[in-house]
Amino acid sequence: MTDTQFGTKGAMLIIATLALGLVTAPAQASLTLFTGADDGAGSLATAPNSTAAAASFDAAVAALGTEQIITFENSPVGTFSSLILGTGITLTGANVNNNPQSIVNTTSDINLASPCTNPVCGYNTTPGGSQFLLLFGGTATFSFTGSTDAFGAYLTGVQNGGEIITFSDGTSQSVDIPNPGFDGGITFVGFTDADNAIASITINVNNDIIGMDDVRYVTDPVSEPASLALLGAALLGLGLADRRKRALAL
Repeated sequence: MTDTQFGTKGAMLIIATLALGLVTAPAQASLTLFTGADDGAGSLATAPNSTAAAASFDAAVAALGTEQIITFENSPVGTFSSLILGTGITLTGANVNNNPQSIVNTTSDINLASPCTNPVCGYNTTPGGSQFLLLFGGTATFSFTGSTDAFGAYLTGVQNGGEIITFSDGTSQSVDIPNPGFDGGITFVGFTDADNAIASITINVNNDIIGMDDVRYVTDPVSEPASLALLGAALLGLGLADRRKRALAL
């Protein structure tokens, strides 16, 4: 009886250990990119490549957790040094002149030799909205109190090459922002980096004037229900085996 009891309990311990390993061991995942660009597009209605990339990104992140979208519609219009965008996420940045970046609802007041148009200086992409983040060159950094493993956004008015998104997932990473073409337009850039914790993400746009809107990121990583169920069954079996041993000892 004793050998059988210890054999059963030992098997249960092995199952529990394996199940716990399935729950806690991170999967080996790689960086996956989602990009699309539309030369000269002045609205989402004329941006099939960008909207298709955004749809593919949204479908992919559903398996990672809860997708949050920042529309900037509730953000105060004007310059900012540090802007709280929601629970656990803060935006900072500086333009090409080392001055604060801005939340705007128009680019018509930008003083350029040629008047700003949507494809050249950027625009809102939120249906029914008007506001967006304006990057007058320089950088913008999204910082997370916790972390994220997916990020994406529409970038409008992109005309220069060499503009990038940088972050660390344990290794320094750099993602190119596609240039739609000479006429500007719109680009969607997104990436998933499953099971890697990213604390901050920086947009680097050099001397370009760019609009950024409908920023997406992921919170609440999805657990592995099958592994959790296996762990629960193993722990229940341990409890039953222990109770049986005590009963036989009486």
